[in-house]
Amino acid sequence: MDSTLVALFFLLHVLSVGTGKPLPDTKSTIEPLIKTLLVRLNAFPVIPVNPPQELEGFSSIVVALDGYNNLISENLLNVAQVKTEISRLTNDISELMDCTEKNPKPTLPVHLQQLQNEWEQDPERYVEAISMAAINGAREIVEMLQNQIHGIPSC
Repeated sequence: MDSTLVALFFLLHVLSVGTGKPLPDTKSTIEPLIKTLLVRLNAFPVIPVNPPQELEGFSSIVVALDGYNNLISENLLNVAQVKTEISRLTNDISELMDCTEKNPKPTLPVHLQQLQNEWEQDPERYVEAISMAAINGAREIVEMLQNQIHGIPSC
């Protein structure tokens, strides 16, 4: 009798686990983060930036957002939450889309490379201008991510 009861509990457990709620689409879990971050980024003045023509994959997005985030000065007013949310978004993308992509070393957007070069030459001289340009670059990447999230292949 005991073995029948154990088998019944095992069967019920397997059925409850097997018929549970399906896992959410990983892309849809980061969409609210993207929308919130865009609201915060749009609070800053818009400076025209030449965005990359297309997103090469999630690893290139993470590298670009990290690069822009590193160039944003913490001394700007109301920027702490933006930096935190950029970090959170890149961490969530890295965790959710954990896979090896075809492009092992993502290329940086030209705009980001130019900003990094300016920063390396004189980090203190144009700190506010570089920070604002980095905020706008991050905004462009996040907008592209929002518009193309379902077209970016995941593994």
